[in-house]
Amino acid sequence: MHARVLISILLSTLLCNACLAQLIHGEVLEMESKKPLPGVSINNIHNDIHTSAGIDGTFVIAGASGELLEFRIPGYKVTRVRIPHGYVPTFFRIIMERPATPVMDDHMLAGTGDYRRDSIRSRELYGHVLAFPRMSAIEKIKSPFSALSARNKAMWEFQDMYAEKEREKYVDHRFSPEMVSRVTGLKNDSLAKFMIRFRPTYEQVSSMNEYTFFTYIKNSAYRFRSRDRAISPR
Repeated sequence: MHARVLISILLSTLLCNACLAQLIHGEVLEMESKKPLPGVSINNIHNDIHTSAGIDGTFVIAGASGELLEFRIPGYKVTRVRIPHGYVPTFFRIIMERPATPVMDDHMLAGTGDYRRDSIRSRELYGHVLAFPRMSAIEKIKSPFSALSARNKAMWEFQDMYAEKEREKYVDHRFSPEMVSRVTGLKNDSLAKFMIRFRPTYEQVSSMNEYTFFTYIKNSAYRFRSRDRAISPR
């Protein structure tokens, strides 16, 4: 009797979760040409569902409110879109942008595994670009041609991209697979899925001390294992 009740509860939970999800329709466009961008890899990082954009740039993927969709294709910036709570648009138009110039080489992006040394090396390499002065709002009004200069815009875009890469590398440094595996005991595919699903933001990581950070990882691992137990076949 208890087993039947438990199965009924699990089935009800799964059905409710399925009801919350819906099919997200959209298209991916290239920023400069506004033409469809085929072959873009699309991943719902919460349920690990993957798909790719068709030859006309269109896609369909399952997702629920609050979940994050990630769009990737070589040669373009990674684009992330959060499915909104409440009203969800019937169609999403995703714009993929090429990285600003100058472009960071793959070796510098990958790093050596030493976060501080990599940051020092990359700052030495791109120091002349990072030191390029930015214009205030008043300066842009006074010198609109300088503000709209392709060279200046490229420099500022690179500075923004560099700052974002540094934030991502900092998260990688704190939220490393080796450390997470030691804290949670997760390995192989389970560890890889956990790392994607529960990856914290830079703002989260930078606001946590060691205790709260480890507590976040342990609580997330408990949720991860509980979900897997709930959906695993009996």
